[in-house]
Amino acid sequence: MDPTSARTGRAETDDDRRWAHALAALGRTSSDSTRLLRSSRLLTWSWVLALTVLALAGALLLAVLSTDALVPDPGPSGGWEAAGLVVQGAGLAVMFGYGLVAWRSGLFRAAWSRPAAELSRAQRRSLIAQIRGRAEVDPAGLPLARDVGRRLVLQHHQLLLFVGIVVQQVGRAIGAPTRSALVLTAVATVVLLIAAALMHREARQAERFLVDHPDSGSRD
Repeated sequence: MDPTSARTGRAETDDDRRWAHALAALGRTSSDSTRLLRSSRLLTWSWVLALTVLALAGALLLAVLSTDALVPDPGPSGGWEAAGLVVQGAGLAVMFGYGLVAWRSGLFRAAWSRPAAELSRAQRRSLIAQIRGRAEVDPAGLPLARDVGRRLVLQHHQLLLFVGIVVQQVGRAIGAPTRSALVLTAVATVVLLIAAALMHREARQAERFLVDHPDSGSRD
């Protein structure tokens, strides 16, 4: 059947149904991501504490490397075993703290209830392209695009989990500064920096999109 037949009118396509389902889901969860953006103080303090722990762990590792030679096996080195264990515990605390903060602030709930999950891959890519400024903004899909944008802003907080992993690896290198441990620590740090840069860029693009395309029906 012709989807634009004059007799029947425009037939509903699968994409239309997906848009309708996504908009209906958005109506049920529209306040979640907005509330998360407003209640960012707890997340900010989590970042301050996590980065402080990471900086202290890095300083301890530099102290180890300045006093001890690399050892050929992963055995204890120069009495730094206890410090390494403490740093590893701090890494676990960072990861546990992220889980607690994410639960209390609703990050987990926001991740589970994503209206855009109702859309096809092509539709989601279209929304991302609009947020990045690579496509014209469709007014009909603006509420969904704004919801995706808010979630992109929040997404970079997931790096807190990876900060905890890096801190743990630094703790292992402090306790046993072998070449393999140092290489793994360096690789983990580089991956963290790259991921942070990419997520920060994506979050900034999403923030600009939200500012440039306000939703008249709600306030961010």
